[in-house]
Amino acid sequence: MTANRTANTIVNAARTTSVPAARTPRVIVVGAGGAGLAAAVEAAAEGAHVVLATKALYEHDRHRWASAGGCTWKTHAFNAAVAPDDSVAAHIEDTLAGGAYAGDEDIVRTLCEGALGLVEWLEGLGLRFEKSGDGRFATRPFGGNGAPRAVHLEDRLGFHIQRVLGERLARLVEEGRVEVHSGLRATDILLDADGAVRGLQVLSVESLEILEIAADSVILADGGGTSMYAPSAASTDKTCDGLALGLRAGAEAIDMEYVQFHPTGLASDVPTYDGMPVEEAVRFDGATLLNRDGERFMLRYDPLGEQATRDKVSRGAYREIVEGRGFPDGTVQLDLGACAHLIPERYPALYERLRLIRPGFGSADASVLAVRPTAHFLMGGLRTDSTARTTIPGLYAAGETAGGVHGANRLGGNGLSEALVFGRIAGRHAARSAGTGLKEAHIRVTGPYRMDVSPDGACPEALLQLLRREMYLKAGPIRTARDLLAMTETIAALDERRERLDIASGPRAAGQVQTCLDLENLLLASRLIVESALLREESRGAHHREDFPSTAAHITGNAVVRDSGKLVWKPVRRGGARPSDAGAEHRR
Repeated sequence: MTANRTANTIVNAARTTSVPAARTPRVIVVGAGGAGLAAAVEAAAEGAHVVLATKALYEHDRHRWASAGGCTWKTHAFNAAVAPDDSVAAHIEDTLAGGAYAGDEDIVRTLCEGALGLVEWLEGLGLRFEKSGDGRFATRPFGGNGAPRAVHLEDRLGFHIQRVLGERLARLVEEGRVEVHSGLRATDILLDADGAVRGLQVLSVESLEILEIAADSVILADGGGTSMYAPSAASTDKTCDGLALGLRAGAEAIDMEYVQFHPTGLASDVPTYDGMPVEEAVRFDGATLLNRDGERFMLRYDPLGEQATRDKVSRGAYREIVEGRGFPDGTVQLDLGACAHLIPERYPALYERLRLIRPGFGSADASVLAVRPTAHFLMGGLRTDSTARTTIPGLYAAGETAGGVHGANRLGGNGLSEALVFGRIAGRHAARSAGTGLKEAHIRVTGPYRMDVSPDGACPEALLQLLRREMYLKAGPIRTARDLLAMTETIAALDERRERLDIASGPRAAGQVQTCLDLENLLLASRLIVESALLREESRGAHHREDFPSTAAHITGNAVVRDSGKLVWKPVRRGGARPSDAGAEHRR
């Protein structure tokens, strides 16, 4: 298939963009969430000329849950050890323990130390966190944290972070230090003869024109995403593009078996709200999980009940559902009755959404929500070090595109910390290591997108729906070798059918091409998840094998690289379960 329609605004901008000074390092940032904006701001501060390429920019004038966007946009708090009775050392230990000691300790230390610096940095950008009457930062609890350490602003912190970063970005654009190209989807990392980054190939999502952007360094901060599952908390524009780009270029990925499920994803007939996480903090304010018999079942699975780590609460709810103690629609109930009176003041954004979803919320009948575990976060991703470098020279990754920091389970509140800490680090190091800059024109159109297919009537949207349903059932919160092997066959069959998709022509072509690319990237990510889960014959954190329920005494990570079109797996020795802690309860 060939698309020849041209989006003049994008292509003309590409042809006329001024070339920065010859010796100015040039850094491309892919993605405009928290990690991407932080990377762009920091790279520009280091003197680089930054090109930010993104499929879409999000509106920041008001909080819209229905909008696209991921972790930052919809997160209400992040962890930082700001309280007098807290410490970076305690944050490190909680993060390692919560991840079942599968995280990289150097990267974890970088995260927890950097989280403290985030607070001062964001305040310098104009953000004002909530504070108590004595002037101390107000903090909230999250499961797995030994102390309340999540700083917040109402329950809209992510929105406000996006706002102040967006304002700073706009000033950098005015100064000519950053240029933003919306409507561009990254499709390939361009490498030189030595295997180092020389730029990025992108596709206009409207015109289907292919463009090449020359650069010294590329930062992948597109947000990863669990949209290979349904239900999923991820917006559908998060399709593991960065992960797929890195794999195709020869970078390593790690820890792909670890997929976090949020235990209280809303079940709704409205697609916008289906899978929407109900904030974890409400379970610390008294919300309880009930099965169809009215039993508060989590106390059977963990003495901390609803306040246990996300992996444990998700498995408890999932087990109630699959063993027939859930409701006929495959849900359990989240009873907010004990804390409904607190929600309007403490969680105004949640309150607004619940009023839309459940008219009359706050009454006894409307304070009980149907929920189920929803795919929420990929702990795995491209293998990076503490400077956000991947295994390819000049290629960096930050946020959910990267793996290694969370180990087998991410603590609530650490996702936004990770995105911002490593976004900043990636921006600084990408700029500093970018060399002396490039002289050639830095954006050029190379031609129209072509897609060779042999149609057999297969619809890309239908294949995506099938993938998402089967991944949830066969590679979800509870796994077995039988289900995982069956899923490998499903993925192979879907991949084969992907070659024979029936793509529309005319106005629908651009949208369907994007869906085809979504499918290609999500099938690759799904294969990594399933094959890595088969290799890990133990249960650890979010990865639970029903046929291998015990936790091994030592940890060997699973790294993968793509070589000549094949996936090659190798063990990576990293840490080990502490004998006194193996199987022990994680902290609150």
